[in-house]
Amino acid sequence: VSLRYGLGPNGGIVTSLNLFATRFDQVMKFIEKRQNASKYVVIDTPGQIEVFTWSASGTIITEALASSFPSVVVYVMDTSRSTNPVTFMSNMLYACSILYKTKLPFIVVMNKTDIIDHSFALEWMQDFETFQDALNQETSYASNLTRSMSLVLDEFYSSLKVVGVSAVLGTGLEEFFVQLSKAVEEYEREYRPEYQRLRKSLVSVSSCLNPHGASRGHFCVALRFLSFVFL
Repeated sequence: VSLRYGLGPNGGIVTSLNLFATRFDQVMKFIEKRQNASKYVVIDTPGQIEVFTWSASGTIITEALASSFPSVVVYVMDTSRSTNPVTFMSNMLYACSILYKTKLPFIVVMNKTDIIDHSFALEWMQDFETFQDALNQETSYASNLTRSMSLVLDEFYSSLKVVGVSAVLGTGLEEFFVQLSKAVEEYEREYRPEYQRLRKSLVSVSSCLNPHGASRGHFCVALRFLSFVFL
């Protein structure tokens, strides 16, 4: 794609995703065919926030999936690279932006707990003073900004589902699936009614614009940042 359209690395990724979105109905048909044989569908999305989360094609894919199946956003972070409080805050701001952009049930998965336990991160999220003490060791401008932002995220932390796992050892996966089940219940209770309302509105508009047109099928899934779709 980059060679064909004369694009750089980021432009190539964005254009590829745009082209993929135009054929996403094929992905949806494949998922629908497999729904009786598979319990979960995992879609690993591009990690760059500007490529997927804040792009038009990323929104199209996410909403297409969420309009048909219970969908959960799973944000996977590298615990071993988040021991610095400034880096940790950057991760949390990223997660917060994804949560409010996708408007779907959300789980933060702290991976690589075989290298370092994620308890320090949980403590930072639960105890403001402990996080401030860690920040006191930093003297950069970013640390001052992080100190201010930490106050803003208290409400975000209070309702956030967090699980520590090790992809290498498989530890924490049982708790992850427990949280996943709760997220599915949350979707069914709070999100599905809204998507059904939107779908009916779109069908009504489509019928007015094209009274003889045939209705199309629906989609579904879940996304890494990761994402999951429950069938």
